[in-house]
Amino acid sequence: MLNSSKSRQIIYALFALAGVTLTSYFNIQYMLEQGGFSLSHFIHQAYINNASSSLTNDVLVIWGAFIVWSFIEARRLSMARWWVYILLTATVAVAFAVPVFLLMRERRLAEINID
Repeated sequence: MLNSSKSRQIIYALFALAGVTLTSYFNIQYMLEQGGFSLSHFIHQAYINNASSSLTNDVLVIWGAFIVWSFIEARRLSMARWWVYILLTATVAVAFAVPVFLLMRERRLAEINID
């Protein structure tokens, strides 16, 4: 049987895969419909109704909390290249970057033998 750290790493990797796959699909659909990507139009569309506005704000709050927490946690565990995860949130998706950070955090914890 896999140890708990390996199990968590697999779960985080599966979440990262789902995060990049699901968001990429809809981002590609958006770009095909619009004939490219416009940040201002994308933001406008994110606030097109109350439901999308709620989800957009939900993600923005999670994103902000993640930035603060991941910075502190990366420093605490001496994780290199913390900025990469922030870049991933802006260029790929929060749904991808957070599980990737958790995966790399779990690997770091295993490396320094913290469970």
